[in-house]
Amino acid sequence: MKNRKFYDIHCHAMSLSHPNLLALIQEMELPWYFPFISVIGFFFPNIIEKRLNRIKNLLSVMENHIEDFFLLMEYYLKEKERGILEEDSVRIGDTIYNKIVLTPLIIDFGYKHIKTNSFYNIPPQKPIVEQVVDVFNAIKKYSQYELMKVRGWHRFEYWYKPVKKDKKLFEIYPFLGINPQNYTFDQMAEMLDKYFDGYTGDPQDFYENMGKFNGDIESLGSNYFAGVKLYPPLGFDPWPESVYEKTKAEYLYEFCLYHRIPITTHCSILGFMVDKNSKKNSSPLKWEKILQKYPELKVNFAHFGLERNLFRVFPKRKWEKVILNFIRDYPNVYVDFSSLAFDHDYYSYLEDLIHSYPHGEILKERVLFGSDFMINLIWTDSYNQYLSTFLTTPYISDEKESFCSINPERFLFEKATA
Repeated sequence: MKNRKFYDIHCHAMSLSHPNLLALIQEMELPWYFPFISVIGFFFPNIIEKRLNRIKNLLSVMENHIEDFFLLMEYYLKEKERGILEEDSVRIGDTIYNKIVLTPLIIDFGYKHIKTNSFYNIPPQKPIVEQVVDVFNAIKKYSQYELMKVRGWHRFEYWYKPVKKDKKLFEIYPFLGINPQNYTFDQMAEMLDKYFDGYTGDPQDFYENMGKFNGDIESLGSNYFAGVKLYPPLGFDPWPESVYEKTKAEYLYEFCLYHRIPITTHCSILGFMVDKNSKKNSSPLKWEKILQKYPELKVNFAHFGLERNLFRVFPKRKWEKVILNFIRDYPNVYVDFSSLAFDHDYYSYLEDLIHSYPHGEILKERVLFGSDFMINLIWTDSYNQYLSTFLTTPYISDEKESFCSINPERFLFEKATA
């Protein structure tokens, strides 16, 4: 029986104070529902009720104090009534995963050009510093405690039980969100030096730093962030026309290439789409010239290039085909299926894709498990449900270990092919 680590390569940790709420409403696709809600509600009341319940579910999670976020995830995975773990471990066949590695992707919400028709139309300022501090405080608290349910005088209450870090289920290594267009060249270069100049790519170094945060962002340095998160919908152009902006982008790619830092870039028509060029900049086509110039760059295209219309039921495959060509041509291109695998039908499709793709053996080595939790609560009931679907699906049975353990471990910690 083998013991390995299970990796969720794409998740988020944020409270309602972190994203721009206008962008969050866009992510929920509420503008699509409002004009039709009465008609749809009359003919299909269950659809509207289910949709609204899931939105409330998402908001209930985001309304919690961010410091309890990872504790809540762990508690419900272990819960006797609804938990899905076996002896506090994930099991697939004969393989036991006694640790789950989370890489919460911090998004730089410092976009200053959100359009609003409201009277108070000054765009909200969301400095990433506050989100970084909150996430690392949450990691510190998680590393020291676990939630326990106790009976109070009138109801059950939840207390914090001290625990050693090595007894915890999660290892948590965030990605730093960077939008070069929010900074001057010198500011961005200074930020990269501070957080990545001593980057080792050694999981032990990340584990030693997990929970060390003292509350001051200046105490953070190399090997606290496991990678870089890029988010085009909030105004980042991966290959801008402006010479100055392109110089900053190229410096970022060269820095990540030199230090072998993994990059995850948003690649879907859904998301916090607030910039007029969101779809264009999120397209994998934007990365053709980047990969031609930096063919060894380690990049994960999130959401497998999702192109779907209203209600996520009209699939398109153009972006997916572009990514498949990248995987064929470049040795360090990966893809995750976060916010896609909500049912067994998706895994059936993925299995067929692998078997029909001329370079299926290469593809099997580049696919990564990702959940997109908590944002995926718009389409699923819980993290437990999303994970359980992966564990129980009869499809991709030969590839599960690669997708959830071998491939993400290589993406995160193995030095890229040079």
